[in-house]
Amino acid sequence: MNFMTNSVAPSITLTPTTNSFPFPSKRVTLSQNSTCLASELLASRNAAPVSISTPHAEVWIHDNQVLIRDRRSSYGTLVNGVRIDQQTLLRSGDVVTLGARLARSSGTPSHITEDQLKPIEATVTLIGL
Repeated sequence: MNFMTNSVAPSITLTPTTNSFPFPSKRVTLSQNSTCLASELLASRNAAPVSISTPHAEVWIHDNQVLIRDRRSSYGTLVNGVRIDQQTLLRSGDVVTLGARLARSSGTPSHITEDQLKPIEATVTLIGL
C-alpha cells in the first residue's frame, strides 16, 4: 500500500513495556526525514533515563518501510533484544530499547530515581503503512 494515497498519516505508536522508564504511549507521525525517538518520547517529561542520549536513535520511512538507526549513543539501541549498528527495518510488534538498565552504585547521585536507571523499552505499532 502506498502511504501517500492512504487516508491515515503514516505513524508509529510506542507503548512502554513493564521494564521501561515510564512514559505515556506516544504516536509519532513519520516522514521521509528522520525523527529522533528519545526527543519525541521525553518532550513532556521533567526527568529522563540516565542512559539516553539526545539524539539517541532516529526513525524514518523509506519505500513504505519504517527504518531505525542508532545515533552512536553510549548505551545503544536494540530491536527485539539485538543491538543494532546499522539501519534496521521495524515491524508492528517489535520491541525497541533505547539505552540500558543501569545499576545503582555508591556513585549514583541520590536525586536519580529507580525509574531513571531504566531504559526506554517500547512495543512498536505501525499505522497507515
